[in-house]
Amino acid sequence: MRASRLLTMTMLLQTRQRMTARELAEHLEVSERTVQRDVEALQAAGIPVVSTRGVAGGYRLAPGYRTRLSGLSPREAEAVAFLGLAGPAGELGLADVLGGARLKVLAGLTAEGRERAERVSGRFLLDTDRWFGSPEPTPALGTLAEALWEDRRVRVRHHRRGEVVERVLDPLGLVLKSEWYLLALRDGQQRTYRVSRLEAVEVLAERVRRPAGFDLEGAWRAHRAELERRRVRVRVRVRADPELLPSLRRVSAAAAQAEVPVLAEDLPRDGDGRVVVEVGFDGERWAVMALLGLGAGVEVLDPPHLRGQLAAEVAALAALYAGSGEVVANHDRI
Repeated sequence: MRASRLLTMTMLLQTRQRMTARELAEHLEVSERTVQRDVEALQAAGIPVVSTRGVAGGYRLAPGYRTRLSGLSPREAEAVAFLGLAGPAGELGLADVLGGARLKVLAGLTAEGRERAERVSGRFLLDTDRWFGSPEPTPALGTLAEALWEDRRVRVRHHRRGEVVERVLDPLGLVLKSEWYLLALRDGQQRTYRVSRLEAVEVLAERVRRPAGFDLEGAWRAHRAELERRRVRVRVRVRADPELLPSLRRVSAAAAQAEVPVLAEDLPRDGDGRVVVEVGFDGERWAVMALLGLGAGVEVLDPPHLRGQLAAEVAALAALYAGSGEVVANHDRI
């Protein structure tokens, strides 16, 4: 433990040039007296730690001295991929390892390189938490990460349609997209699980044989595309004012947005100057709400039952606000 602390202190001094006893104590989570003893130990080992007093005092390494102990351990090398992602690294149990890796990487840079790295970290922040509401707890995340590091099978228990289901999985990777997802093989078929829904995870002795050439990023991209494609549950043919095409594109399902043209230049127009396009939505209820928001500038042509739902909704709104006062025409469009 002390050897690791002495190494960390050396890396800190090489990276930051000068630090006070209080700063070192806070970073290393020890007392200032322990910092003083550690400095004496480093000096006795031949590392030229210089102590200065006064307002600008503190500890620093002698000018020109650079430690050659900045090689990364295997775990630190693995953790380098999470530099700048302290939150997710902590959730995976890599916070301390990542801190050591970052120090060693910075210590191995030139003064100019360190300054540029600090400029980046001071100007850009990656916050992976979603807005409004704390993230769902993921107690199984650390165990899954352990299984992935060791390429071992897991037995998981999770809820599926109101029932508790137990599965044996071959973990392939963890993906963070606002929350954590597990990509795994079940009976040879790739599946995706939300980690927050896993009640229990047990690491088994059997080794995982990862598919040759498996690409986690590509697998996740394919899963996401399929999920978005399936979310397009209803397609609606509409007759719309050309200036409302960008709004139609914005309210349509994510997987169908590219199908809605932004400009009407190449589309045929009817006698009223309107164009006919097809728009995909995640569901009929969402289609009704979205299309109502665009007002009379968009008319549903198909399917007929959706046109009927819109008519019923408009009638209900008219009854709700009947007698509310003078009607003022508002031609502003979203």
